[in-house]
Amino acid sequence: MKSIVLALLMLPGLSLADCLRADQEDGELKFIGVADGNRFTGEFGEFEVSLCMDKQELKSAGIEVIVKTASADTGDGQRDSELHGENFFHVEEYPEATWESTEIRADGDTFVAEGKLTLRGMTSDQPVRLELTDDEPPVLSGSAEIMRLDWNVGTGDEDFEDTDFIRNRVDLEFELQLQPYSGG
Repeated sequence: MKSIVLALLMLPGLSLADCLRADQEDGELKFIGVADGNRFTGEFGEFEVSLCMDKQELKSAGIEVIVKTASADTGDGQRDSELHGENFFHVEEYPEATWESTEIRADGDTFVAEGKLTLRGMTSDQPVRLELTDDEPPVLSGSAEIMRLDWNVGTGDEDFEDTDFIRNRVDLEFELQLQPYSGG
């Protein structure tokens, strides 16, 4: 996480004041799926977000997100055990998922951040929709549609790979009150 902050601080005109951060204490990172025709929600209880931008312009931002996969919690012990196991997040082998922005562009009243998601050791493109308020401190919110099978999440068992049983698309939503980055 600190790598993106340090790299961005080396750019002319950026200072530590241009960098913001958030974690599970500052908001929520939740996911919505469908299994056996039933919608379920969950959240990640441990994550870190770093955002550095020039002159409070989101289009200039660099964003990095680190999520502890073992913190996935749906409130259902059996489902959570499966999520943490080898067929889904395989948290022992892949304890973190990361996402780093590569480009952010305006899209009407919101923004689209192109970025690279690394999940289960695989890295591929994953866009994220974003909004940033002018509040002090600002609130970053957004969403993404993640096709879980593109990252081998829910493989190794025929039932889990059946998209009629477990929908392939997982919706990710977040709302975070960003805090000044204090280094360290």
